[in-house]
Amino acid sequence: MSVLLDRLYQCAGKRSDLEIHQVQNLECWGFLLRRDGAYQIHINESVRDFRKTMILVEVLGEYARRRRRDRMADPGQDSLSQREMILREKMDQAWVVRFSKKLLYMVRRGLHGTNVRRPKENRTGGVRVS
Repeated sequence: MSVLLDRLYQCAGKRSDLEIHQVQNLECWGFLLRRDGAYQIHINESVRDFRKTMILVEVLGEYARRRRRDRMADPGQDSLSQREMILREKMDQAWVVRFSKKLLYMVRRGLHGTNVRRPKENRTGGVRVS
């Protein structure tokens, strides 16, 4: 297992409401599940370590988004129009991508010191994918 993946497992292990399971017979690469008030991440054991790292970073971003949404608890969410709901979902998805990139950057920086290049940002503050 790669050092980066081990570090991500350690970071996730610090959360009391999060469990990570490696499953052999899984039809997808991985997913997040909430059961009995705790979050569970299931990752396909048969994929390569690089793919596991990317899946774990993305799913941890989704975990952070769900916890953020639970804390904010917007009561007026039922009164949103369909367009507003789609816009909010897209904004949430962009937040997950930004969070995941920053998480990966911070973990890599912790492993390699300050030699890791920071993700580029455009003028609006969003992370640019290149």
